[in-house]
Amino acid sequence: MRDSSMQVGVDVNRCVASGMCALLAPGVFDQEERTGQVVLLEEHPAAAEWEAVEEAERSCPGQVIRFGEAAAARGEAG
Repeated sequence: MRDSSMQVGVDVNRCVASGMCALLAPGVFDQEERTGQVVLLEEHPAAAEWEAVEEAERSCPGQVIRFGEAAAARGEAG
């Protein structure tokens, strides 16, 4: 199980604006009003949010969601 020390990152440039992330994990993701692209609301979600974050990652057609140490190392967050 993941915890709040884990970091979520997104690659906005690859986002196809499907909205699955905001639908599945609304406490962590939103969509930019004009373009529909992902907006990261919480880089360090609470442990209770991780199941939804992982489902959003699996459901994202653009595969833009990353989490763990790799997201932090690549600087993709926000």
